[in-house]
This record gives sequence, C-alpha cells and structure tokens, in this order.
Amino acid sequence: MFRQHTTAESVAPVWAIMVTLLLLSGCGDQVSPVSPTNNAGTASAAADAPLMISGYVYQEASLAGEPPIADAVITLRDAQGAESTAKSDRRGFYLIRASLGEVVVTAAKDGYNTRESRFDVTDSTVLNFGLTPLLP
Repeated sequence: MFRQHTTAESVAPVWAIMVTLLLLSGCGDQVSPVSPTNNAGTASAAADAPLMISGYVYQEASLAGEPPIADAVITLRDAQGAESTAKSDRRGFYLIRASLGEVVVTAAKDGYNTRESRFDVTDSTVLNFGLTPLLP
C-alpha cells in the first residue's frame, strides 16, 4: 500500500526550505539602512548629518482639543549666544538646525504665553511646545 506523490506535493517542502533559507540569509555582508548597528560607513555619514530639533507647537488642552499654532516663532540660542529662528507651519510643525551642547529653545506667538526649554543636544531631537492663551 504505497501512496504515490504528485509533483505538487513533493515540490512544496522544497519551496518551503528555499524560502526559509532565503529569509535567514538576510542581507549577507551588506548593511541594511534601517539596521540599528553602526559600522564605519554609517557612523561617518551620521557624523556629517546636521543635528536638527523639530516638533509641533499646539494650543494646550482647550475645548477644541489641541489645535496647531501656525507662525509661532521658534528661537534657538546655543552656549556661545548664537541665535537662529524658524516659524511653525500651518500644521504647527517646525524644524531648526542645532549644534552639539547646551541650547535654549523658545516658542513664542502673540496672544500666547511663551515657553522655553533648556537641554544638551547630543543628537537630533523632537521637542513639542504646548502654548496657553493669554488671559484677557
């Protein structure tokens, strides 16, 4: 009582093994651009990339939720006193170049209380600001 195998039945395990080997082999010697490991090539490329501070400016909890604040002025002052500015877009998003070391970042908009954050920049950073409206 022998059972005769069809071609599809005998090929299926071979395909499963091939797909498994392909998945296990990964990228080989190539480095994935999303790999968390650093090698000499990616480390030097990262060192050349500018440091950026980005985030959103929004109105702190209100009846309307947390609506974005457009045209808020973001000022970055570094340890040497050099300043640079950016404005938030209609979505409240801003992006500003930074350098390593201590910085003070301020978000200001007419009609709102100004917010300030001090920290050491060691890498690109996300910094969101929630502004409260001034009382009438």
